[in-house]
Amino acid sequence: MKLASKSAWSILDNLVQQVLSFIIFAVLARWLTPHEFGLLAIAHLMVLFTRMSLLDSLAMPVVRTPGADDRQFDWLFTVCTVVSLGVAALMVLLSWPMARFFEAPDLTLVLAGMSLSVVLFGLGRAHDARLLRDGNFRVMAIRSLCSVTAGGAVALWLAARGAGAMALVAQQVVMGVVALAVALIAEWRHWRPRWHWSAELFREHRGEARRIGLNACVNYANSNGDAALVSVLLGPAATGLYNLAKRVLSAGYLVVASSLSRVGVSLFVQRQGDPVALAQAYRRMLGWTLLLLAPMYALVSLVAEPLVVLAFGERWRESAALFGWLSVAYVAQSAFWLGQNLSFATRQSARVLKLSTLQLAITAALAAGLSRWGMQGIAAGVALGSVAGCVLMQIAVHRQLSISSLSFMRTTLPATLGTASVAALLWGLPHAGLDAERMQTLLTSQKEFLTSWQKQ
Repeated sequence: MKLASKSAWSILDNLVQQVLSFIIFAVLARWLTPHEFGLLAIAHLMVLFTRMSLLDSLAMPVVRTPGADDRQFDWLFTVCTVVSLGVAALMVLLSWPMARFFEAPDLTLVLAGMSLSVVLFGLGRAHDARLLRDGNFRVMAIRSLCSVTAGGAVALWLAARGAGAMALVAQQVVMGVVALAVALIAEWRHWRPRWHWSAELFREHRGEARRIGLNACVNYANSNGDAALVSVLLGPAATGLYNLAKRVLSAGYLVVASSLSRVGVSLFVQRQGDPVALAQAYRRMLGWTLLLLAPMYALVSLVAEPLVVLAFGERWRESAALFGWLSVAYVAQSAFWLGQNLSFATRQSARVLKLSTLQLAITAALAAGLSRWGMQGIAAGVALGSVAGCVLMQIAVHRQLSISSLSFMRTTLPATLGTASVAALLWGLPHAGLDAERMQTLLTSQKEFLTSWQKQ
C-alpha cells in the first residue's frame, strides 16, 4: 500500500471518529446533564491511563521489533489481557470510595461499567498492534465507522429512555465490543491469539516498555491533568462543562494535527540524512499545521457562546468561556507534538521526556495557582504552560536544524494573517447588518426548531 493511500486512510480514520462522535455527542448533550457527562469523564481518566501508560507501553516494543512473529503477539495478547483484568478489578474496588470522595453515588455503577471497556481494550490490543505494524489503516477506518456508529446508536436509544450516565457507559462498552469483533475478523485468517507467557520476551522488551511508559505517563498528565484537577477541585458537573470545551476543540486537533503528524513522521525519517531537506520538511509541516488550526480555532472561540448554546443547549453556556484559552493550548500543543515527532524520527528522543516533564511542571504550577478562578483559571494555566512548552521545543528544534528566526517568521506568517483575517471578519459582521439582536433572533428560532424536533 502506497504512502499516500495509507495517509488517506489514516486521515479518514480520524475524520470518521471525530465527525460521527461529535454529532452523537451534540445530540446526547441535549438529553444528558453536565453532571452525567462529568461522571463518565472521571471514569474515562482511569481508562485512558490504562491505555496510554500500560497497554501501549507493552504493545509498542513489539510493533517496533523487526520481523515480530506470532509468538510475540501471543505473548502481547496474554500480558495485555492479564493487565486489563487487573485494572478492571481495581476500578471496581475503588468505585465505592471514589463515589464517596466526589459525593456522587451514581459514580459507583459508572466505574464498574467502564471496567468492561478496559477489559475489551486489553483483549484487542494485540490485534491493534498487528494492524498498525502492517499499516492496515483501511481496516482501522472501517472499525472506527462500525464501532462509533453502533455505540452511538445504543447511547442515543438509552438516553432517550432516561438511562442517564449509563447510556454513555453503554456507548463505550458497545464500541469496545464492535471494535474487538472487527479486529478479530480482519486477523482471523492470519493470526488467532493463544495464551503464551515468556519471561525471555518480558526481559527483552522491559527496558523499552519502561521508557515508553514513562513518557506516556508524562504525556497523559499533560493531556488530561487539567480535567483531573477540575474533577478533584470542582466536581463532576464542572468536569462535564470543561470536557465539552475540550471535546469540541480536540476534534479539529485530532483530525488536522494528528493526521499531519503521521505524514510528518514519514517525511522526517526519509530526510533525516539531509539537514537542509529535513529543515524544509519541518517548516512545511509546521506551517500547514498552524495555518489549518489557528484560524479555525480563532473562529470557534469568537463565536463560542452562540455556538455552544445552539449545538448543545443552554445548560452548557458556561463552557463557552473556556474556548479561547483551550484553543491557545491546542495550537501550542500541536507545534510541540510536531517537534516531538521530529525528535523521535531523528534519534533525539532524550530531549522529549525532559521537555515534556518541564512543560508538565510549568502547566501544573500555573493551573494550580490559577485554580482559585475556577475553570477559566485552570484553562488559562494550561494555555500558558502549553505555550511555554511549545517555545522550549521550538528552540531545541531550531538549534538542531539551524532554522533562523526569519525563516520561522515566514513559516508562521500565513497562519498569523489567517487568524487576523478571521478576527477582522467577525468584527466587521455587525457593521454589515448582522448585529447581536439579529443573531439572537436566529439563535432563538434554531433552538425552537431543535426543541420541537426532539419532542417528535
